[in-house]
Amino acid sequence: MIAITGYASLDHVAMLDGTPRAGRTTTILDRPENAWPRLGGGPAYVAAALVASGVSQAHPVSWIGDDEAGETYRRQLAQGRIPGDGLAIVSGARTPVSILAYEPDGGCICLYDPGMPKGLTLTQAQRDLVGRAEWVCVMIGPPDATAAVLEAIGPKTKLAWVVKHDPRAMSAGLAGRLAARANLICCSHAERAFVDEVLPRAGLAAGRMLIETQGAEGAALTRDGATVSSATAPITVSDPTGAGDTFAGGVLAALAGGETEPAKILDAGHRAAATLLRERRTIEMESA
Repeated sequence: MIAITGYASLDHVAMLDGTPRAGRTTTILDRPENAWPRLGGGPAYVAAALVASGVSQAHPVSWIGDDEAGETYRRQLAQGRIPGDGLAIVSGARTPVSILAYEPDGGCICLYDPGMPKGLTLTQAQRDLVGRAEWVCVMIGPPDATAAVLEAIGPKTKLAWVVKHDPRAMSAGLAGRLAARANLICCSHAERAFVDEVLPRAGLAAGRMLIETQGAEGAALTRDGATVSSATAPITVSDPTGAGDTFAGGVLAALAGGETEPAKILDAGHRAAATLLRERRTIEMESA
């Protein structure tokens, strides 16, 4: 069983005719019907990739409101055959939502409404779920909850840290604790410097892995001082949201299945991300 902790989101995707500026109206050219709203947030993307790879017990551990958006979030999880027992429903809170507005050059303006009170941590049910998991994947989430995850896991639990550098939710101290404990660290090229800052001075412990995604150039896996790179065929889509998290889910599925060869681990991530992007491209072509 795999638990994936972090912020939830219901995404709302729009394609713009230009870059928004104060005093000027920017027109929405397209608002994909299946993406207004669409299940989002790191835990949902990782869980979806795991389920698609045959890992049925992939449990997002997150927080939603007792509102209509929360019902939509749970319904879309169920439609994807993703377990919902790791969700905590926060009374009186709003379910987090994102507006992802894509500019013509591919840039994305992300507006995120967290909708949640400060100080969120794991409920007892969430703590129990995390404690039973064979793998726990930590994504960006409430800092108190992330700290609670480190307290809840046992010495035999394998920990994956999917990095997002957000100082409001991830202090250098908390990141350092994750880096020291993680069996797998997955980061983008842009976040690699942050990872290097918080890694223990001795670097990765024996057998532990660091994967750096490098956009269209592919990804690289470092373990025991050796680095293996894997290229990927670029897939152009207007809306690549979630591709990185889906890659991480594919990697985690391979590791949970016992894969140890670096090239095959990376290929599993590439396949998962490519499946997501091809589905998006098909939808874009059908709606064009």
